[in-house]
Amino acid sequence: MSQTLGNYTERSGECEYLTLAFSPLSAPLHSRWRNNGLSADFLGDYVITFLPRGGIDFADGRQNRIKHAVTFIANELLENAMKYHARDVDIPIGIHLELTSDHIRVSATNGVGEKQAQRYRAFVEHLQQGNASDMLLRQQEECATISQLDLSGLGILTMINDWGAQLGWRFEAHPLKSEIVTVTTSAILPLTQAPEASA
Repeated sequence: MSQTLGNYTERSGECEYLTLAFSPLSAPLHSRWRNNGLSADFLGDYVITFLPRGGIDFADGRQNRIKHAVTFIANELLENAMKYHARDVDIPIGIHLELTSDHIRVSATNGVGEKQAQRYRAFVEHLQQGNASDMLLRQQEECATISQLDLSGLGILTMINDWGAQLGWRFEAHPLKSEIVTVTTSAILPLTQAPEASA
């Protein structure tokens, strides 16, 4: 059983790509994030090594904006994957970077319990029916007044509003663990226009 939502696409046949995965059981999740040893910052540097440094297509700081967009998106996807990953289950958390002639795609995959998957699916369906800008403002207001930020969606909404990313999701039943759903969240940045971060 699988369900695909949003702008989810399969891996392109001809592309440059990098896939990394790790077992969350090999070290406590809280000891692996950002300053403690796990960060996706390097993916922004990695992807621009494939982009031309000159010419009109990448003038006016466009390459730098792409680097910052990829860095932000990769870190947000990885953080969400780690935050909501099913504890004590040896299912790898993966991050995938793909560069084609017209887009960059950043994806993260993790395993979640069915209840968590239902909550995330409901958020995605609500996002598809609503306005991402309005939802971002509403979430920011709510987060200013409450301490519980589970599934606030701020990172996802920022990808859409600030960087113009096209998001897609795939929910799949795990083939060996009936209580686990594998969730892949994918963000596509078109290379036909430079991503713009809002001020």
